[in-house]
Amino acid sequence: MTTSKPIAALAAALLALAAAPGAHAATAVADAEALATCEFAGTLCLWDRTGFTGTRFTASPFPPGTATCVDLVEHGWGERARSAVNTSTRTMALFLTDDCTGHPYPVDAGSSQSELTIAANSAWVQ
Repeated sequence: MTTSKPIAALAAALLALAAAPGAHAATAVADAEALATCEFAGTLCLWDRTGFTGTRFTASPFPPGTATCVDLVEHGWGERARSAVNTSTRTMALFLTDDCTGHPYPVDAGSSQSELTIAANSAWVQ
């Protein structure tokens, strides 16, 4: 798989996010609490229930400092993720496809999403 399409799509999404206003204080507190449920640095943690509950799946790039596509279907996690935490300093993304192509659903660096609105089949971790 070539990485130019996912990188270009992710870059476009990141540019759109850069134009958005900063997070509210309540969101920052919620993010801090959620980040505590994912104790691994540089990791995307996914749960099969909303609110960071249920079974957890973790994905991180190896070696650190690289980027890779994780096929969630291959790991038994196709369309299972219901909430997410990103402990990385870089934005990660979820995709409907199993090969990180198409429109990215960003999970911002150091943030959390207690209720995902995507049936993710792959994750771009970096």
